Amino acid sequence: MKRDNSNNVSVIIPTYNRCKILYKVLIALERQTVDKYRSEILVIDDGSTDNTASMVKDFLINSKLNIRYFFQENKKQGAARNLGIEHAEMPIIIFIGDDTVPDPNFIESHLTFHKNLEEPNESCVIGYTTWHKDIKVTPFMQYIGEFGHQFGYSLIDGVGPLRFNFYYTSNLLIPSSVLSKQDYFFDEDFDVYGWEDIELGYRIENSGAKLFFNRDAIAYHYHPVTVSSFCRRQENVGKASNIFIKKHPELEWFLGDKAVLENNAKPYLKAVIYKNIANLLDNLFSFPLSHDLYRFILDTYYAKAATNN
Repeated sequence: MKRDNSNNVSVIIPTYNRCKILYKVLIALERQTVDKYRSEILVIDDGSTDNTASMVKDFLINSKLNIRYFFQENKKQGAARNLGIEHAEMPIIIFIGDDTVPDPNFIESHLTFHKNLEEPNESCVIGYTTWHKDIKVTPFMQYIGEFGHQFGYSLIDGVGPLRFNFYYTSNLLIPSSVLSKQDYFFDEDFDVYGWEDIELGYRIENSGAKLFFNRDAIAYHYHPVTVSSFCRRQENVGKASNIFIKKHPELEWFLGDKAVLENNAKPYLKAVIYKNIANLLDNLFSFPLSHDLYRFILDTYYAKAATNN
C-alpha cells in the first residue's frame, strides 16, 4: 500500500561551528515519537570549520533517521535555509536552530496541531522555545525569552492568528504550499544577523497565509546568553534593520522612525555603563533588574547601530 506523505515533514537545520550542540539536536530528533519514515532531516552546514561534517557522517552510521547533509561556503543563515528548502521533499517544512533541542513529541505535536487547523495549507505555526534545563538560566535570559527582544511568548494571547513579527525560525512550521507562492524565500541580502525571518513572515502574511501558536510544540534553547553578548546581537539587528527598511519603507513604524531612533541612541554611554553593571549582576549573582532597565539597554544598543550610517 502506498504511504500517504501529505502530513510528512522536512526538518531544516542551518548550522555553523556548533557540532557538539548539533549532536544533541540530532539525538533528540532520533527520539521523536513519530515514525521515522514521516520525516527527513536536512542539515545545512554554512561553512563550518569544526567537526560538523565528520560528526554527522559518524551519526549516520547507527541512526535510523533520514538525514541529508549539505555543505556551502559561509553565506549566513538565510542562504542555508534556502538551500534546505530547495532540497526538501516533504510537503511540510519545520525550521529549527542548531542550538534548539526538540522535545520527544515535538514533530508529532506540530503535525497534529497543523492538521487540525481550518486551512492547514494556508497556515504556519510557531512552537514554544524555552531554555534547556542543563544551562543556567539567569533573570536576563528569562526576560529576553518571553518579552520580545528574542521571543515574545508572554505577549501572545491565545493561538492566533499572529502578526508577521512572530515568525521565529528557531521553531517554525511552514507548508511548502505557502512557500511556493513566494518569488523567493529568505532574502539573502541580510548579511548580518536579524530580520530575515521576520521579512519572510511579512511577505507570507501579505500573501494571505496565517500564523498560529502551538505552545505544546516545545524546543529547548541550548545557548547561554549574557547581557553583553545579547547587546552585540542587538547591534547586528540594528544594522540589519537598515536593509529591511530599504525593502519595506512602509514598515518604518515597526522598525523605528529615524528621528526616534536617533533620540534613543543619545544615552548610549549611559547604556554601556548600565550594560556592564547588569552583566555583572546577572552572571555572578543572578540578580534580577527591572524590565524597563533591560529594555533601555537593549533598545539603546539597537538604536545606536541602526543610526550609525
